[in-house]
Amino acid sequence: MSFHILKSRLYWRKNWDSLCNRCGKCCYARSVKSDGDVIIHYNKPCENLDPQTHLCKIYKDRFRKCNHCGKVTLFTALFNPTLPKDCNYVQTFRLWKK
Repeated sequence: MSFHILKSRLYWRKNWDSLCNRCGKCCYARSVKSDGDVIIHYNKPCENLDPQTHLCKIYKDRFRKCNHCGKVTLFTALFNPTLPKDCNYVQTFRLWKK
């Protein structure tokens, strides 16, 4: 499994952001239930999320301008419990959850 993770990361390294399926779910407040399911609080979106397109209005400067915007890294994709199961990063790298 670790070979697949490394191979996938090397493949996606140059186009990491293109792996995102642009659902916008990571731009809402989220919590995790005791059974591990992610609850997305659709009534609490990031102020920079365009609700029509599900895209960030300040995408290029998001890490500098938005204190609660977190970068999705390989570590995040593998272990952050608040990313939903249908997140493409989760689908690509959390093979043990499939």
